[in-house]
Amino acid sequence: MPVPSWKPGLQEIAPNVFAYLHSPVGSHICNSGFIVGDEGVMVVDAMMVASMVRPYIEQIRKVTGKPIKYLVNTHHHADHALGNQFYLPAEVVSHRGCREALVSRGVDVESLTQGRPEYREDWLQTRLTPASITYEDKMVVHLGDRVIELIHPGPAHTYGDTLVYLPKEKVLFTGDVAFHYLTPLARDGHISNWIRVGNGILKHLDVTTLMPGHGPVTGKEVVSTTLRYLRLIKRTSRSYFQKGASVEEASRAVGLGEYADWDEPERVMVNVQRMYQEFRGDLPKPRTMTVT
Repeated sequence: MPVPSWKPGLQEIAPNVFAYLHSPVGSHICNSGFIVGDEGVMVVDAMMVASMVRPYIEQIRKVTGKPIKYLVNTHHHADHALGNQFYLPAEVVSHRGCREALVSRGVDVESLTQGRPEYREDWLQTRLTPASITYEDKMVVHLGDRVIELIHPGPAHTYGDTLVYLPKEKVLFTGDVAFHYLTPLARDGHISNWIRVGNGILKHLDVTTLMPGHGPVTGKEVVSTTLRYLRLIKRTSRSYFQKGASVEEASRAVGLGEYADWDEPERVMVNVQRMYQEFRGDLPKPRTMTVT
């Protein structure tokens, strides 16, 4: 089934809660969002480079002149966190694991330029800006009268994921714990625990509006869609791993079905490789956590 189009740009998804969307979907540019409180703003995910961030901040300024008090990184990947510096003096907030991964990975301008040469001038401006505030399991931010829960559900897409949940508004920003029309990527994550996390979201969080890390705004059904893909990868990988087959053989055997037209279907090999690492016991053991 061909991937549909959707309107990019700013979308108010609850009173004074906004999604900033991109279409078509792509791995190098994530969704962002922001929440306006009585005295300030929280931004969810920085995006990657100045040429992306500056037009976004202009859009925020059309909505409100209140200061950006907090910037939350849902995880450490470049498209979500390398633009952090452009929101200062906001406090950058993330899970501890996100900060550690961002610091460990650093900013290699040469490698970034080789990977995305179209942002050559942008990369020269990039300065590593990890979180100044970190948390472990859960953190509650009171943005005036608005309650915002930052939840680390355990390793999923990465080992430092954060869900941003507004319980009163029933809005959830998942980062890349949920993908929509971009193939999920488990390169830095734990697929079995990701499946548990997705089940926890479906069971425990009262959500009517969900902004994934990539793709259009939707409801909780996109979590189910992501889970079907992950279960497909795990099921096929287990079968071929038990036969002693190679990652390449297992990857070719994955019948992508509804995901065949999603962007970057070749990620299947990275995901199968990660599943093989899990089966061999090569990955750090995740803490058992339940989304509440």
